[in-house]
Amino acid sequence: MDRTVLYVVLLVLMVSCLHIPAILTGGSLDALNAIQFVFYFLFAYVLVVLCGVLAGISLLAFAGYGLRKLWKRKLAYQHLWKMSCFVITVPFILHTIIHEWFTKNGFVSGVVLIGYPLFCLAAMILHYPEIKRHQSKEGEEHG
Repeated sequence: MDRTVLYVVLLVLMVSCLHIPAILTGGSLDALNAIQFVFYFLFAYVLVVLCGVLAGISLLAFAGYGLRKLWKRKLAYQHLWKMSCFVITVPFILHTIIHEWFTKNGFVSGVVLIGYPLFCLAAMILHYPEIKRHQSKEGEEHG
């Protein structure tokens, strides 16, 4: 699990670095020197984004847990959480590219950040085996 969290931290840091030009040209940070900007970037911006991403991963894993219950699959929450961490890689990078260089459309962002990961997670859940029900032998009574 620790490698997965490290992967998510590095992913958030990498994608957040793509936002540096937008932050610098925003105008609100003109009075900061370089060291203050690095502290602001790492502790205010990246930390807030990381908390939001971890919350989103947990919500995605919870939705996957609901699908797991619905489809009666043999799968634990910690596995769903790990799968959710890795399934957000492509949507997270795509969202950053689309948001920074093409359009700031909320619908496109919603489809990329919610629809695609849910679809991929559902496809992964369907690959897990179903929970087997133990059949009682004939003549035994349930007590």
